[in-house]
Amino acid sequence: MRKNFLVAITVVAIAILTMDFHCGKEDISKPFDYQFTAGVDIYPLKKFYSLGDTIWIETDLPSKYLYDSKSGQSINADTTKILFRATYGEFGTSVTNPPNGFCEILSSNGNIVQPGQSQWATDGYLEYGCGQPSFRCRIGFKPRFRGAYSIFLVTGDLLRNCPLKIKPLYATLALKYKNVDLNLDVFNSLPANIKGSDNGAFYINKINNREMFVVDVQ
Repeated sequence: MRKNFLVAITVVAIAILTMDFHCGKEDISKPFDYQFTAGVDIYPLKKFYSLGDTIWIETDLPSKYLYDSKSGQSINADTTKILFRATYGEFGTSVTNPPNGFCEILSSNGNIVQPGQSQWATDGYLEYGCGQPSFRCRIGFKPRFRGAYSIFLVTGDLLRNCPLKIKPLYATLALKYKNVDLNLDVFNSLPANIKGSDNGAFYINKINNREMFVVDVQ
């Protein structure tokens, strides 16, 4: 119970701390010029995975135009780069803090994804956009252990401005999984003792908000 409670707190803490890191010296009282949103694809989309599988998540952004939830319009954001980040975290395995992480982090198309590790999770991080024709990028997770995991989107980052661009954008990008089956039924079938002290309410909320995908590795 205690471990799963700490996992939930860790996810929230990572999100808060990284938002603060990316905001830097920005005036937090200043309203954002834009609040962009975009969808994330998962493939292959399955109920159960094996150790030989690679689970890819990819931004559905085939251009440099981003949808602004404030104005309801698509805005040309080619002066910026986006941050694409996700955490692969375990629910209830007997493994903690493995030397090489809970999964292998894979890059594609020559774009290097930076890995990160913690006691109960492995992260993938990618900055993308400057010099590329679109914001479409992806991160691969190749499981190293059997068990139940989540792929949690760390979202709402402040966009970074490309070098030598005259007009910077002060905006955030909220990434969410598309309206697909995120394996809520798989999560519900897990033993109660690995869902956390709130009987899984934290994780269910993240799934319903399309921020978390459940992975069962067999």
